[in-house]
Amino acid sequence: YKHSLTSAPNMKRMYSRLQQISFRTHLLISALLRLLLICYAQFHDAKSEVPYTDIDYKVVTDGARQVLAGGTPFARHTYRYSPILAYIQIPNVVLHAAYGKLIYAAFDLLLAVLIHALVRQQLQLQFGHAVQYLLSKQHKLCLETQTEKQRIETLACWAACCWLYNPLTAVISTRGSGDSFSSFFVVLSIYLLLKAEQEATQPCWIVFGAGLAHGFVIHLRLYPLLFSLAYYLCLSTKLAKNPRELLLRFILPNKQQLCLVLGTLLSLTIFTWSFYSLYGWQYIYEAYIYHFVRKDVRHNFSLHFLLQYLSSEQSTLVMKLLILAPQFLLIFYLSLSFGQFRQTLPFCVFSLAFVIVTYNSVVTSQYFVWYLALLPLCLCNFERLSLKRCLCYVLLWLIGQGLWLLPAYLLEFKTWHTFYWIGLQSAVFFIINSYILKQLVYNYGFKSFKVRTSKKI
Repeated sequence: YKHSLTSAPNMKRMYSRLQQISFRTHLLISALLRLLLICYAQFHDAKSEVPYTDIDYKVVTDGARQVLAGGTPFARHTYRYSPILAYIQIPNVVLHAAYGKLIYAAFDLLLAVLIHALVRQQLQLQFGHAVQYLLSKQHKLCLETQTEKQRIETLACWAACCWLYNPLTAVISTRGSGDSFSSFFVVLSIYLLLKAEQEATQPCWIVFGAGLAHGFVIHLRLYPLLFSLAYYLCLSTKLAKNPRELLLRFILPNKQQLCLVLGTLLSLTIFTWSFYSLYGWQYIYEAYIYHFVRKDVRHNFSLHFLLQYLSSEQSTLVMKLLILAPQFLLIFYLSLSFGQFRQTLPFCVFSLAFVIVTYNSVVTSQYFVWYLALLPLCLCNFERLSLKRCLCYVLLWLIGQGLWLLPAYLLEFKTWHTFYWIGLQSAVFFIINSYILKQLVYNYGFKSFKVRTSKKI
């Protein structure tokens, strides 16, 4: 009992000291941690039979080697990415094999800067609405208003730290995965769309910039294409209450919606046409079409893994539609529910990414970055969830992965026949993810501020 009395002040002091650490210091610490992981990867890969570096990183490096030789990166078997990644990793061949990891780790840090700016922008907007409401009621604001303004900066810093110190995202980027690179442009699109609402002059140019970023990231990875409906709807001036009004939004778009569409199409067309001119039909098939017809019968987190493994040669169009239908219905529902308001756009895109990964026919650890990069944007909107419950959800998510990793390890390294076991654990992980998403949707809300008032003016 005495220990609990003395530990509480110590915890408060520790918390206050953490609050005093500047955001720049957090960036510096995170950069050093990632540099250490990159250096460790060199030692680990040289000593261990289980490599630290991602196999995709090696594939892209081989693609860069093909480019240097004057050929196409798609000459490397299984290269199915944008040629931009091969260009980024050309110094891997010329300078050092870890150069690309440094680039992806740098985008980890840039993404944290963007998260910090976006969360601060959103909280300031919500705080401004609260203050304007009280002023409209002719209340005098107390000094606690200034305290809340300071807390906005603290919350924005903590949101960015949830990305910076996330061990999963740090490991994935230092293994050589480019998902932080593509996630940066997803968050940039959201940031620009929300920024345009606050700009009194020339908001259309900002929306056009969001379209350019959106088209570029679709070129990099296809999954952000499914965010397009939410982006489009959030620029509406009125709420679509029925199918007729929703149809009118598409037939009669406003100026900002046109700018978004034009920016997206321009960016996507430029990159697609440029690389088609260089690499021909092979680029179109490997970078785009393959991802619609791919069938990965190797073990992965997907609920559909076992079905694909058992019917690898007998999959029909009807079966594919049955697999895709629940995913697209959820995406449409979430886009309509949360995508029509810019204030809820970050959570909308997060929930869409969560559904895309959970229901995808192929799911690997790198795919988790798709929604983990967006989760910090929404953390301040889960006030109804206690810290204990949040930790329980995180633990449940980790347990779901751990239960899957055991049979996957036995299959990969011990050659045990654990396909049905993996299929069962994939179903358990799917149920866990569905439950977590349901709880997050149910408990989502706006941040509250302690803007106290005294007597009327």
